[in-house]
Amino acid sequence: MERYNKEHPETVVVCKKEGAILRGTWQQVLLNNTALSKQVEIKRLSLVYLILTNNMLTMRHLTSRNYILCLSIGLLLLCNTTFAQKEDKKQYDVAAIIWPSYHPNDRAKIFWPDGIGEWQTVMSNTAKFEGHEQPRFPIWGYINEADPYVAAMEIEAATDHGINVFIFDWYWYDGLPYLEGHLNDGFLKAKNNEKMKFYLMWANHSVGLAWDKRNADDVRFGKTTARIWNGGVDRDEFEKICHRFIEKYFSHPLYYRIDDKPVFMIYS
Repeated sequence: MERYNKEHPETVVVCKKEGAILRGTWQQVLLNNTALSKQVEIKRLSLVYLILTNNMLTMRHLTSRNYILCLSIGLLLLCNTTFAQKEDKKQYDVAAIIWPSYHPNDRAKIFWPDGIGEWQTVMSNTAKFEGHEQPRFPIWGYINEADPYVAAMEIEAATDHGINVFIFDWYWYDGLPYLEGHLNDGFLKAKNNEKMKFYLMWANHSVGLAWDKRNADDVRFGKTTARIWNGGVDRDEFEKICHRFIEKYFSHPLYYRIDDKPVFMIYS
């Protein structure tokens, strides 16, 4: 715009700034309006009506027909610029990580014997000091996240707040998947799941007693290093896991992709 100003000093500008109509050459308009002089690029003006003339044409000599023609061209250029700016605006995906332990799971009873998953820990919490707000009560109650109706509620709440991807923690121990209920029976069967995408994060860490509230403090203070499951797998086991990923999840139409490639995370 600066280059155009120097090469065409006679250019007439007609614009609207805070209710006032400004007319004149670039020099006149910019010199006579301090606020406007800070806005070198025309796209920053409140509303541009016209940036067009040539050496033989000034605003005083414009006929009605020419004025309308120039005005139309100016508006068209403005609209095209605005549209291009909107097209260039980056689109972001916002994801939330899901810890899928709030549903019944027989293998999880080793940590939560009541059969309601980690809700058992939430329900049994007690205040540890004055003013400590425990136990806390979930707004939706002690829901079963393996229920597709509950998953539909979660999808609605997430999408209403700009989240469009769920990242599900995924586990495999002793030759079997673990805690797949929320994903398989909840999210993938929810009637509104087309609103979201999902992908997996393989949480391939080993498991001790930290998930068990009865032993969590011993783990925290180093009194026990007992291990229940090892996270590592051999080649044959790894092949088996990969086939499950590909056949059950990567091929699903809701699986999250970048450049048409399925996204997959590994915890450690």
